[in-house]
Amino acid sequence: MMALAKHGDKENARYINSFVHMGERFLDDFFEMNAIIMYRRDRAFSADFHRDSENFRKRTMAVLAYQLQTLNILDFAIYGGIGAFALFLSFGTAQGNLSVVQAIILFVLDADWFIEFRKSGYFIHVMKQLSPTLKHIFAQIDDKNSFSSQKKQRTIANDIPKILEITINNLSIGYDKPLITQLSWALKIGHLYALSGQSGSGKSTLAKTLMAQQKSLAGEISFSDKKLRFDANFRHDWLKRAIYLGSEPYLFSGSIIDNLLFASKYDRKELIKIFDKFGLCSFVSSLPDQYDSQVGENGKWLSPGQRQQIAFGRAVAADKNFYIFDEVTSNIDHENAGIILRAMKRLAKEKIVLIITHKIEDLKQSDQIAFITEKKAVIGPYESLLKNSPSFKNLINQQFLLLKGNKQDA
Repeated sequence: MMALAKHGDKENARYINSFVHMGERFLDDFFEMNAIIMYRRDRAFSADFHRDSENFRKRTMAVLAYQLQTLNILDFAIYGGIGAFALFLSFGTAQGNLSVVQAIILFVLDADWFIEFRKSGYFIHVMKQLSPTLKHIFAQIDDKNSFSSQKKQRTIANDIPKILEITINNLSIGYDKPLITQLSWALKIGHLYALSGQSGSGKSTLAKTLMAQQKSLAGEISFSDKKLRFDANFRHDWLKRAIYLGSEPYLFSGSIIDNLLFASKYDRKELIKIFDKFGLCSFVSSLPDQYDSQVGENGKWLSPGQRQQIAFGRAVAADKNFYIFDEVTSNIDHENAGIILRAMKRLAKEKIVLIITHKIEDLKQSDQIAFITEKKAVIGPYESLLKNSPSFKNLINQQFLLLKGNKQDA
């Protein structure tokens, strides 16, 4: 049993690791389903999922086999004991020391005791296997400060320094085939950077790579003399310094100020001063309860532009070093888009700000644009790209035609 227990510890560890990996794989595939289908990676991901599933099945069967072996050993000991006692009673009856009735009564009592002992023995064995985990859990419950101290130790060990510059060196990204190749770019505080290109050119994939969610195919991304990695621990710490905001953010039910304070280190008065400086959320002055006004489920009581202002303000209040804004002005009215664009330019004086956009006004206001065409990035200011990149000029002409059509429809 002791030898089998050592083997069982190893099998349990493999099973838990496989279980956690399978859970993470399922969630990743579920949340990235659109991208998987868009890039026609469903068959490849299905094959990978099948491989991981098979590994999990093998680990599960190995644990079940170990448990069955444990039961077999217990059964051998228990029923062997019952059989040995039956032989002893038979010998006693043959010698005339016991009557048949006495022997039967003793056998029934003995068998009942052994069978009950089998149940308790297996329970004790299971508890022994679980005892290290249970001791750790109860120790965490008893020590109220253990979680905070572990969290503090982890933060000290893995915390990412303040990001002052991000350097992209010869980067290639994509899935089976690269979407962007040999991208080299430096992002610094004090400039508003834009990423543009036709749909499907790899803009969102690059954003995922910069957020440490999507591994690169080649090249590297560095910051503060460190390299960006793609493991879970690094990603956890990276989110302390970087933030991504898309075109359809989620607002929590509650008040405007509740949503703004959700990820903020500032108090209410400090936050309102910051928003005044950035020109954000001035519309709250017209609301009956102002910052205490309720937003409803996912901000349903506000306009799309007001919702986006609050989401943008919440990102500003989080006080990160690196911001990625993905089409945040694409689905809102001109007035709110202008407010957010001016706030982004103001934010870029203090933080590294990258906007993903196709809108002409956003591109004009950017200091430097990386335009993705034919898997390469053409980098420069708006006027330079307009003059030197036919693909960029074509994109701008398409936007002008779209704007002209919208005005005619209006």
